[in-house]
Amino acid sequence: MFARLQVHCFIRPTRMNNLKVQRTHLPRHVSMTAIKPRIQPSPLPVLNSVPISSHSTSPESTVMTTDKKHFTSKRFVDAPISQLSKAGIRHEFLTDVQDATLEDALSGIDLLVQAKTGTGKTTAFLLPAIERLASSRSASSDVGKILVIAPTRELVLQIEEEAMSLLAHHPYGVQSVIGGTNINTEKTRLNSPTARADILIATPGRLLDHLTSGLALRPTVLILDEADRLLDQGFRKDLERILGFLPDRRGTRRQCMLFSATFDNAIKKIAKIYLDPNYKFISTLHADEINTHEHVPQSYLITPLEDILPTLVSLLKQAGPQAKAMLFCTTARGTAVVASVLQQVSAGPQSMLPPIYQIQSRMSQAARTRAAQEFRDAPEGAILVTSDVTARGMDFPSVTHIIQLSLPSSPAQYIHRLGRTARAGAAGEGILILMPDEQFFLRLPEIASLPLKPYTQLEHTGNLKFKLDDRSIGQAYSAWLGFYKSWLKQLRWSPTELVEQGAVWAQCLGWPSVTEVGSGPSTLSGAPAQRGARGGNAVATWIPPPIAKRTVGMMGLRGTPGLNVVDRLDDAGDGPARNAGGGRRGGGSGRGRGKLLPNAEKPHTEGASDNTTARTQRIRRGKAKAGQ
Repeated sequence: MFARLQVHCFIRPTRMNNLKVQRTHLPRHVSMTAIKPRIQPSPLPVLNSVPISSHSTSPESTVMTTDKKHFTSKRFVDAPISQLSKAGIRHEFLTDVQDATLEDALSGIDLLVQAKTGTGKTTAFLLPAIERLASSRSASSDVGKILVIAPTRELVLQIEEEAMSLLAHHPYGVQSVIGGTNINTEKTRLNSPTARADILIATPGRLLDHLTSGLALRPTVLILDEADRLLDQGFRKDLERILGFLPDRRGTRRQCMLFSATFDNAIKKIAKIYLDPNYKFISTLHADEINTHEHVPQSYLITPLEDILPTLVSLLKQAGPQAKAMLFCTTARGTAVVASVLQQVSAGPQSMLPPIYQIQSRMSQAARTRAAQEFRDAPEGAILVTSDVTARGMDFPSVTHIIQLSLPSSPAQYIHRLGRTARAGAAGEGILILMPDEQFFLRLPEIASLPLKPYTQLEHTGNLKFKLDDRSIGQAYSAWLGFYKSWLKQLRWSPTELVEQGAVWAQCLGWPSVTEVGSGPSTLSGAPAQRGARGGNAVATWIPPPIAKRTVGMMGLRGTPGLNVVDRLDDAGDGPARNAGGGRRGGGSGRGRGKLLPNAEKPHTEGASDNTTARTQRIRRGKAKAGQ
């Protein structure tokens, strides 16, 4: 028996039973009216008497779980794999995807496999790859004999841990390379004579960084996991470049396997590039999984932008403290501020909200991993506020609610997010919260065919109070503008209207309604001004959060009235400019009157107390009269 060589590329946090939700110490006050172990070597595999998840037996495990309904009656003890591999498997039965692919994968042919997350697909591609590595009997420790490419850091780390489990009794090692970590540390590990990297798991961008820096790879097995998501996230060119760094297949024996939840023309195109022309296509989707989104109960809720946070809190309270919900936001910065608001609300003495976690791309990898594990381990009663980094590829059991706050980036992304709930026959529901002008999304062909119904049962529940700092508000404001800039045509907004609505969002987050009082007109081009109550020439000017000139140019908003453009921002571009009105104090004036518009086609006009909102509403009423 070979001694186990244990390779650690990252320190994996174990579950901390007393871990509390991270809270941000923030100095501004806002008041809104709300609507109511290591595995010891063993000569034989450890087998359980019933099919259970291979990685849910230990609370410290962070590897992916497998839905029970996907197990077959076939046992690993009878599978044509080595005893060393069997000893590293901690469940008894093969899943559908493992059973359907094992024989072909062991034969060395190229595969295109359609399978969902939570079906055991990671073991399905790692196990035969490890068997091929073991059968080669090569003593060399070349990096990346097995190369796995996945779209997100979280998925890479989950695959890495699965590989470590399967390699428990093999003499091989696994390493991962991902963005957001020190690349020089990764290079040191990859070149270490004692830390093997027979299996290399990577995100596309970081893998390219290493390849362009001189890393030479000659993989005998190449795997693309979540291939459709790799393409969705714009990695096609990176994938083509990566292939250019690898030896030509005509002179090298290399097996390639693509795993994808969907099978469309984009996947077919990438398959032509990566796979042998005689590849085999295998689909393991059950009939009830192909169109899960058509059967999950779904509803939509229309509310003005100024009411969106109180509406969200009321909705979460109504779901109850036992709900396990995933709340998807449009941007990383937006995710951060929404999570902060909910964390503060949940800390109140009368809170009905369960613990709040967040995952978004600007968090450290350690924080993302810890939050994912804590939410995954929660059997019920938890809320994960997240950007689209968790829309696919990560498996969270027992999710009861999927709430999507504002526009998804596409109909496909709406469906992918929805797929996080109602899994393996469990109950679940989806709720989409939109502004009035976002209702065009409901009329898109892919969405109009779904069973979306108006949500009308929201109740009033008291007051909503929170504090956000200037920097967070400014970052969320800038990200909001960037996201909605790409939707102007569908929203029927002009750039000026976009900026006006962004101002409403900033005020919802607590940016003060009036930040300067002077004796003359505003020097901020196009900024709404309101004559002071004291008479004379006193003018109160609303100054929005500052935004860097370079950012404005990249958004295509140069010259748009109402922006507070500065040459640069403090703190490497993250904080308000010293000379741009940042850091001012004063109570924010987010207004929430609980006016839900389940079937509205025009914006709600009540409760609009600032000139910016009123101006936008007048413009839209004019459009309606003109028949636009």
